[in-house]
Amino acid sequence: MNESTENLVLEHLRHLRAGMDRLHERLDDLTTRVGRIEVTMAQGFARTAVAFAEHSVRFDKVERRLDRIETRLGLIDA
Repeated sequence: MNESTENLVLEHLRHLRAGMDRLHERLDDLTTRVGRIEVTMAQGFARTAVAFAEHSVRFDKVERRLDRIETRLGLIDA
């Protein structure tokens, strides 16, 4: 290979390396962003689960109160 061909090959290799470096940076950025999304979603799911549990407890209390009212009014057998 002559010198101009070698320089051309080296120039292309440098260009390819620069492109690969940009891709690696972009992949790192996207990986970080996906991680943040996963954390946010997990926190949202946790809050939803807590809310469901709280509602379940409240419904149980309402059901017990309704049972007592129905029993006092004689609407159901004791």
